[in-house]
Amino acid sequence: MTGQKLNIVQAIFLFTLAVGITNHVIIVPLILNTAYRDSWISALIAIPPIVLWTLILFLIMKLTKQQSLYQWFSQHYNPVVAWLILIPLLIFVLFILFITVRDTTAWTKITYLPKTPYPVTVSIYVLSGIIAAMSGLRSLSIAAGILLPAVILLGFFVMSVNFQFKDYSYLLPSFTNGYTPVIHGTFFVLGGLVEFILLLGVQQHLTKKIRFITLIALTLGVTGLILGPILSSIAIFGPYEAADQRYPAFEQWRMVLIGKFISHLDFLSIYQWLAGSLIRISLAFFIFFDLIQLRSDKWKKIGMLATGIIVIILASQYSLSDHSFFNFLQHYYFPFTLSFFYFFPFLLLLLIFMKRGNAKDEAKQPVP
Repeated sequence: MTGQKLNIVQAIFLFTLAVGITNHVIIVPLILNTAYRDSWISALIAIPPIVLWTLILFLIMKLTKQQSLYQWFSQHYNPVVAWLILIPLLIFVLFILFITVRDTTAWTKITYLPKTPYPVTVSIYVLSGIIAAMSGLRSLSIAAGILLPAVILLGFFVMSVNFQFKDYSYLLPSFTNGYTPVIHGTFFVLGGLVEFILLLGVQQHLTKKIRFITLIALTLGVTGLILGPILSSIAIFGPYEAADQRYPAFEQWRMVLIGKFISHLDFLSIYQWLAGSLIRISLAFFIFFDLIQLRSDKWKKIGMLATGIIVIILASQYSLSDHSFFNFLQHYYFPFTLSFFYFFPFLLLLLIFMKRGNAKDEAKQPVP
């Protein structure tokens, strides 16, 4: 797994694709199901808190000088504290891995491979992610740089072609159900955006120091990936029909019609979805085994294969219905993700400031 260094542009491409697929696909139906017509307001309200959170993330990266979290906290505290910092991130990455595989394979079976045995599609996705992760972080970033432009162009394509079906009057009136649903919808937006905390897991692999304006552009850009499909879904289908759809972004592709003879272009959404999912699964594998400090490529590969087998077994369970999975995301996963990982960087920053304060006090003490 050589070649793990990447520049800032490559990191932007990588995380836009990896985090964007969650916010564009998995988060949107949750927000629509909660806030309905006011879902687009939820995305806008999330901007100030995510800007504050991004500032904290930037300060952590700056004060640690983009060292690995394990190395910095081991040097300034001790290895026990370092592992206590890493454990929540490791658990988070495992959930990201499972949820991505489960949601992608469920969509695959529902839409275009209904007769393919479920374990087969799960195994293909997981093994493809492992192979890509084994190639190294730089290879993943290059792949993301190739895949992302086409994903963005296809997004603008479906947005513009479907203007003929949109009625933006569906967006108003606002707050007909009060403010509570809007706030709840904002929680889901933030629950998806806090995945950018994984930047702390790869900061040691960046060739240059990342700037605050770059982080803000990245987080706000992905916020746009939430706002766009929400606006389009409500404008095309209306707030209540959009809320009833399991995959609103995919349903927009099924509406595409050019003239009288060009339609059924929803197969292009397969490229968009799988491009993001593959990068996301691969990045999750890479970050997990990079965080646990395995130095041997041999043991990393063995660990990835063992973890992949466990994910295949768990994600292939027929007893986990899509309804149960959706409820798990809505009532447990994203609320917990937000409540913990929104405040987790604040805790890290506090620990960093405490150690810097102690270091300054020690420096002021007179030499005997």
